[in-house]
Amino acid sequence: MLNLRDFEAFVELAHRLHFQETADRLNISSATLSRIISRVEDNVGTRLFVRTTRSVLLTVAGQAFLDESEQLLRQQKNAMRVGREIGLGVAGSLKLGYGGIAVETFLPGLVTRFKAQFPGVHIDLNLLPITAQEAALMEGELDIGFFCGGTRNSELRCQPCYREPLLLIMAVGHPLAEVDVIHLADLEPFGFVLGKRDKWVSVYDHFLDSCSQQGLDIRVELEADDVASVMGLVAAGEFLSLFPVGNASMQREGIRWRPLIDFNDEVAVNAVWQRANENPALRHLLEGMQL
Repeated sequence: MLNLRDFEAFVELAHRLHFQETADRLNISSATLSRIISRVEDNVGTRLFVRTTRSVLLTVAGQAFLDESEQLLRQQKNAMRVGREIGLGVAGSLKLGYGGIAVETFLPGLVTRFKAQFPGVHIDLNLLPITAQEAALMEGELDIGFFCGGTRNSELRCQPCYREPLLLIMAVGHPLAEVDVIHLADLEPFGFVLGKRDKWVSVYDHFLDSCSQQGLDIRVELEADDVASVMGLVAAGEFLSLFPVGNASMQREGIRWRPLIDFNDEVAVNAVWQRANENPALRHLLEGMQL
């Protein structure tokens, strides 16, 4: 069985075509080099060099073996480089899951900063509902997820990474659009359109709970899959909805954004990852987020 040193000795001799020069270059004796070349030829099963008292030449088989040997040594060096870089977290991949709020607020900036610092790490972004993110984290299909609400799975670690207030949105022609101060109690006569519950956990858990504690009956008339659908339904009629402040930059014709005076809860996005995950790139991401 040949080792990498055997291939290196063969390649060096194939380029120099001189035993003593090659032996000096490899810091071995010419006798040792001769034994290495004989071992290589024995393993290959054919002569790779034509030796005379005056010259050393490659055979046709030797030239073909040289091409393959050089490719093998390049692959070996590349394998070592890739392994080293992935181990250091400066190469490899990072699989992220996220919900709508994350991608519309802090996530683009986070990804941009990380890529600037670690350009060799490929980031795979996956828009998934919370339940799908948790399942993917447990299966190793995601390295980290960003979603509202926590997790009861003891194998997952959960840390808040982003918070911001919620704003009320309505059509410009809505009865509340010209009201200077809007309280929770003012919302009771109107229906709401919200995202699906598994995507809007914070809105359901915080806003609706706050209303319930004050004895208010808030009606969710419609649920939609995405932000654009919710905004379109709000702009078209009497429905109200709630969005994080960061979404206010998404100016849409026919929509008015207003604060709620007596509702101070914030929407919280958590970073969630598997405790046993040893991806070095994940460690760099968490360090950059100071988690």
